[in-house]
Amino acid sequence: MAILSIQSRVSYGYVGNSVAVPAIQAAGLEVWPLDTVSFSNHPGHGQFRGRVREAEEVREELDGLRQLGVLTGLSAVLSGYLGRPDTASIVAEAVDDARMSNPALPFILDPVIGDHGRRFVAEGVAEAIRDDLLPRADIVTPNLFELGVLSGREVAADRRDISGAARGLIAAHGLTAIAVTGIEQTDRIANLLITAAHCLEAGARRFDRGFNGTGDLFAALLAAWFVKSGNVQTAFARAAGGLELATRVTDRAGRRELLLPEILRNLKRCRPAALADRC
Repeated sequence: MAILSIQSRVSYGYVGNSVAVPAIQAAGLEVWPLDTVSFSNHPGHGQFRGRVREAEEVREELDGLRQLGVLTGLSAVLSGYLGRPDTASIVAEAVDDARMSNPALPFILDPVIGDHGRRFVAEGVAEAIRDDLLPRADIVTPNLFELGVLSGREVAADRRDISGAARGLIAAHGLTAIAVTGIEQTDRIANLLITAAHCLEAGARRFDRGFNGTGDLFAALLAAWFVKSGNVQTAFARAAGGLELATRVTDRAGRRELLLPEILRNLKRCRPAALADRC
């Protein structure tokens, strides 16, 4: 079983494919990364070097996989940070090609657009995600701000408003589920799994520091465990449990970048998060 992961890569730190590849491998699956950008580090540090890859360059790599015939053996496609709006069409091609041999192949969309009211992607990327990728997705993993962008309205940090916005997208696009991450509460961080019938919450301790790559790690674990289990609730509980482990370990080390080696060592012993029904 293999997952095609189309997202960013950095040299320092663990975001995009730099965290998705080892996390998916730790779950026991193969992963084939296609990098949309190559940066020295997460831009949140205030400076970085590197480049955004042209969409045609990403397409050339996809064509190479297509010529090998290995797209027929995929178990899922995962996408994250795109870099350019026209890269969305490459992701769409990958999903469509893989579904020619496996119509039930799941596409997990991490719609990396921004956070806390601010977009940090190039102009047109959010619209390309909404128009080209959302209609093809099975599971979407936005934060609260990204859910609002996809919904076309501001979404309050309220379970009823979040579930209403999510279920509007589920109904419009035939999604299996939306997992909304990083919902800030007084002393907790909540993640919500919303389907047409359920709204399940996994809570975790809220730390004073921010971490780079938590959303990317969550999406990768969710994709891996959905492939392994075929059950979105199981995958969500596993991903939320892994995310809680990651933030706890990294905070203890006083770091902003995930302490990935220790996280990976402990993932196999990590318990799934407890889920509370919030319907």
